[in-house]
Amino acid sequence: MKQEISIIQPEYLVEDWPGKYDVFSWLEYIVTVPNPIFFITTRKANGAPNANLNSWGFLIGERDNYSSLIALLDNSHTYQNILREREWCVCFPSFQNYRQCFETIRLNAPDNDEITDAGLTVELPKSVQAPRIAECLISLECRLEWHRALYENSRWHLFVGRVLHVAMDESVMVPDPVERMRIMELMYNIRSTVHPMTGEQYGPNTLGLLSRVEDIFGKQGHPKAGG
Repeated sequence: MKQEISIIQPEYLVEDWPGKYDVFSWLEYIVTVPNPIFFITTRKANGAPNANLNSWGFLIGERDNYSSLIALLDNSHTYQNILREREWCVCFPSFQNYRQCFETIRLNAPDNDEITDAGLTVELPKSVQAPRIAECLISLECRLEWHRALYENSRWHLFVGRVLHVAMDESVMVPDPVERMRIMELMYNIRSTVHPMTGEQYGPNTLGLLSRVEDIFGKQGHPKAGG
C-alpha cells in the first residue's frame, strides 16, 4: 500500500545539523534516489586546482551538443570559479580512490592545490584550462553555455556546459556494459534515510556502488524471455 506524502515538512522532522533542511530539501532524505558521485574541477583565482566532489548533475545532449548540467551552491569556490573562468571538467572517480576523493572536502582552502594535497594527480586538459584528475577513468572538458538560479532567490544555481573534449582510459573502452561498469567502480551518494511518517533517521550518508548490471535486452534489442 502506498502512502501519500505532502511536500510540506512535518513538524516532527528534526535536523541533525543546523540548516540541513534549508540547504537541502527534506524530501531528498525521504526519496533517497542514489546519485553518481563525480568531481567538478576548476581553477582558483590564483590558478591552483580546485576539486568539488559532487553528486547533483547529469549528462545530456543531441547530435554534436553533449552537455553537463551541474547544481552548485552560490557560496562555493566552484560557483565563483566557473563564473570567472567559464569552464570546468567533470571527472568520474572509482571506489578504489574513495579516501582521496573525500579528503578533497577536508582540504577545501582558498589557495591550495586540492587535487595534489588529497593524494590525487593533476592531469593537463586538452581544450580548457580547468585541470583533470588522472585517476578518474573518464573526464569531460566543458565550457559554460548558460546558468541560472534553480528558482527565484534560491541559493542553488544550475550550470550547463558544452562538452568540448572527452578523455577515456583504455581500460573502460570495452563494449560490454557490464564489464565497463565493473571496471569503472562508480560510486553513488545515498542520502541518510528518514522515515516520512515518524521522522526516524538512519545515521549519516552512505556510499553505494554499481555492483549489478542486468543485460535484459541482449544484442537484439528485445527483452529476454524468462523469469
